[in-house]
Parts: sequence; structure tokens; C-alpha cells
Amino acid sequence: MYTSFEHQSVLLQETLEYLKIEPKDQVVDGTLGLGGHALSILGQLGSGGHYYGFDLDETNLAQAKQRLKEFSSHVTFFHDNFAHCQDRLNSIGVTSVSKILLDLGLSSPHVDDSTRGFSLQKEGPLDMRFDRSSGMTAAEVLNTWSEEDLRHIFYRYGEERYAPKAASLIVERRREKKFETTSELRAVIHEIMTHPADERRMSTRIFQALRIAVNDELEVLGKAIPPLLSLLKPGGRMVVLSYHSLEDRIVKQAFKYAIQTCHCPPQVLQCTCPRDPSFRLLTKKPIVPSDSEIQSNPRSRSAKLRAIERL
Repeated sequence: MYTSFEHQSVLLQETLEYLKIEPKDQVVDGTLGLGGHALSILGQLGSGGHYYGFDLDETNLAQAKQRLKEFSSHVTFFHDNFAHCQDRLNSIGVTSVSKILLDLGLSSPHVDDSTRGFSLQKEGPLDMRFDRSSGMTAAEVLNTWSEEDLRHIFYRYGEERYAPKAASLIVERRREKKFETTSELRAVIHEIMTHPADERRMSTRIFQALRIAVNDELEVLGKAIPPLLSLLKPGGRMVVLSYHSLEDRIVKQAFKYAIQTCHCPPQVLQCTCPRDPSFRLLTKKPIVPSDSEIQSNPRSRSAKLRAIERL
């Protein structure tokens, strides 16, 4: 367990504003993390409200439980992916909620703890799993996936133009020695990009691509939003904080689809959908951190907040 940490919740006031917490709300937090947003939200809930916190990381979950212990009677914790929120809530008799929050960013310990393998700057094992009890590590991806598959994830998830060269060199180097540590991966990137700024940019993109692939992040997000929206009561709201363009695009498209009044396939000549929209966007454009927030918390600089309400 992390005994101490530096943690600043991103876009906290904006999140509270768009969630519009009321005393009797039932709130789902699909990415509980260290409980930063939860602490503020629980402070606004009354005795009739309840908080359902989901997180894949058992260590983060334990830390959040400790941090939120004064509210323990109003919180239910789940060690699970937010993609399973609907099923897990239904299993305890909860069929609808008033508010949903997804903060898709890495929590501070993921970056600060070298044993997790997320950090570009710290030596550690190539793990990158949010849930260390299951799944394939980043090292296994690098050591077993084909050159074509590596090239694909570097292109798709990292938007890295040198993806073919990176994939080819990784496959060549792993024949000599299997990848185990973050520094070994950075050494390969250094062979391609010797200028420090270029090396850091490429490292950021390659590490991001690996993390997304290891945790299947984009596919999970795309599949999870519709059932999460279906959980909302009329008047209920959902807020999503994303941290790179691929995530934001998925959220934007899912919300755009939700507000459409017609979901008929193209071959249907006459629409049979209800004419009244079921949702409305609360943010036509994403909300981004202020300059002062970015200055105090540089990790917030890429954050984008989108919000939607069920009618």
C-alpha cells in the first residue's frame, strides 16, 4: 500500500459543477483511483446518497478505502473494470443511478512507483497493468507479439510515425535478449531518436501505446459508455475526463450518438425511433484546465472534460 502520495484531482471544480451533486444522489465512479474526486463528492452527498467506486488496481482501491473511511457507510467498493458497472450494480439490486464519473487518467502512484513500469524516467519492470493480478504485461507484448502487431499498436495507440522502425528494431533486439525493463525499451528508442526532445516524444508515444494495448483501454471505453448511459435516471448526468485525443474522440462520438433522435440503419426507409432526444450535451466543446491549474499540476495539461445529461 502507498503510505503517502501527492495527488491533485484534475478539473475538480468543473467536475463538481457538471455533475451537480444532490444529497440523495447515487453516484458511480468507474475509475476511483485514490479517491480524490470521491472525497469532494461524498462531502456533498447526504445520508440518503450512496457512492459506488470501481477500480482495477487493488493497491489504489485499498488506499481509497483508507482515505474515504469516514464515509464508509455510504460507499460500496468494487475491484473491477468500469465496463462491468451495470452487471455488478444489477447484482446488488441497483438498476439506475443519478451520476456517473469516469476519470481516465493515470493516478499519481502509477507514474511515481517505478515497480509499475509506467514511467519514462524511472527504471522498473515492463509491467503497465492496472490490475497486476491478471493479464499480459508490457514485456510479454514486446517479446511475443509479431512485428506487424507492434507496428499496428504504435501507429494506432501512439500515433507514432516511426512505428515501422520501432517495431522492426524491437523484434531484432529481442532475438538477442528479451525485454524486461523500461530502460531496455528506452535504449531501443534512443537508437532511433538521438536528440533528447525527439527521444522523449517518441518514448511518450511508445509507452502510451503499450499501456493502452496491455489494458485494452480504448476498446473497453467504447464498449462501456452505452451501458453506463443506460444506467442514468432522467435528469442524471455523466462526466468523462480524458487525457489524449483517442480517448476524447471515443467519448465525443459516443455522446454524439446518444443525443441523436434516429438510430435506424441506413437501409431503413422510414424512421421508427422516438422523435424526442433521450440525452443532451452539457458541453458542446470540451472543458480544459486553466493556465493556473496546469501550472500547479502539469499532469492536467492534456485533460478534456465532456458531460451529458439524460432527459
